[in-house]
Amino acid sequence: MLYWNNNGVPNQFTWNPTYSINDKQPFGAYALDELLKTSWEKGYTHTYQKISDLVADTTFDNKNLLIITEAFYTTEEDIEELLNYVKRGGNAIIAATSITQDLRDQLNFHSNYDFLSDISENLSMNEKYSLFRFYSAGNQSKAYKVPVSISPCFFTCSYKNAAYKDSVYIVAERDSGKIVMLRYNMRKGNLILSCNPKIFTNYGVLNDSCNMIIRNTLAYLQDKPLVRTEYYQAGAHPGESQSPFRYLLSIRSLKWAFYIALITIGIFMIFTAKRKQKIIPVVKPPSNKMLEFVRSIATLYIRKNNNADIILKKYIYWADDLKRNDGIDIINEKHDRDFFERFASKTGKTVEEVSNLFRKLDVIDEKTNVTDTQMIELINNMK
Repeated sequence: MLYWNNNGVPNQFTWNPTYSINDKQPFGAYALDELLKTSWEKGYTHTYQKISDLVADTTFDNKNLLIITEAFYTTEEDIEELLNYVKRGGNAIIAATSITQDLRDQLNFHSNYDFLSDISENLSMNEKYSLFRFYSAGNQSKAYKVPVSISPCFFTCSYKNAAYKDSVYIVAERDSGKIVMLRYNMRKGNLILSCNPKIFTNYGVLNDSCNMIIRNTLAYLQDKPLVRTEYYQAGAHPGESQSPFRYLLSIRSLKWAFYIALITIGIFMIFTAKRKQKIIPVVKPPSNKMLEFVRSIATLYIRKNNNADIILKKYIYWADDLKRNDGIDIINEKHDRDFFERFASKTGKTVEEVSNLFRKLDVIDEKTNVTDTQMIELINNMK
């Protein structure tokens, strides 16, 4: 898929799903990781440990688990440790398009696909959307629009012989009636399965409907500190080289044989370089994609032209900054005369300026029509 910058030059993005916290491409998880770091009240931790290593720590029972990967394949030991951890009171979310056979057999479900064309062609301005119906407590539901290209999977379940047939609940399903998220209540804890992990990527976080699904799903884990493991996508040692040379250099005899071979090749090249040397090509340094990433995010908001949504997001960040630096909670405190005077004393504004600002902000919601001039004025006053 091509995005066009202000100079009319196309920007090519990589649509490879990595779910990595270091990946700022559409299907990385940089945005989700940064969001969890700053907003998870109980504390958020990222690791590369597998489940059996995590539960070996006796304090892990007081934490919740998040796994986002393209394929969740692991050992029977890991699956047993996972189920025992949930039964003891832990809550876990596993978002994966493919899930290990042992877990599917125990819970009696299968993952299925709707066959689609190349994802980079589908994610465009003409993208088709599917309605996801998310069920909350009391069987109340709310529908969200999700791009079809990032939600090709669905579950089929066999409740008749399932070990947890009396405690399995549908969390979300498509408008076509296909199940996309399940919750298994196991004694004291819950195991939640999602078959469309791309919703939890940078693309999903920046999509207004998808980020609501992310928020509602993660709400099941908000009562405890959150641990996200990337072991099942990146492995236990993501930074370690997997080259065959690592094995050669680990054995003394092979290491010296390798060094002698390199020295021999080097001497040969020195004596033959003068008459066989080729033109050395100029290698351009890698370009900085950060500006393009920022422009793509800005383009999404400009295209929607939803000034009220921008103001509300700015209001949330402003509130967090005020609470952290000045001890003022503008979200939960009542906006009365005493609040305005205390706010004015800490920010240097007059009481009239403060009251006028909050009178305008308190009436804005997602459906409020706000002009560009009004938006700029309100954002400039939120400093």
